[in-house]
Amino acid sequence: MKEKDFSVCLLYDIYAPLISEKKRTVFELSYWQDLSLSEIAEHTGTTRQGVRELIRRTCEELVELENALHLKKTYDELNKLAEGIAQTHPDISAKIKELL
Repeated sequence: MKEKDFSVCLLYDIYAPLISEKKRTVFELSYWQDLSLSEIAEHTGTTRQGVRELIRRTCEELVELENALHLKKTYDELNKLAEGIAQTHPDISAKIKELL
């Protein structure tokens, strides 16, 4: 299996409620607990190939959700803007950090 693309972890944090429970379980076992395909297959009662396919489809779905909703992009833009404001107005820096 190819290397894991950890950029999808941020997307998962945002969009996890929108994907199925089985996809969330397999994703978390793979990315958070670093279990092998065989271990996940045993845990979920499926095949290694099924697990691999489910992980691939989950990652694709997360990217598709971001492409449609742009929540991560919006968050990144707001964060960058807030950092700029905090640098030019240090007196409100703490309040901005609290809001983010």
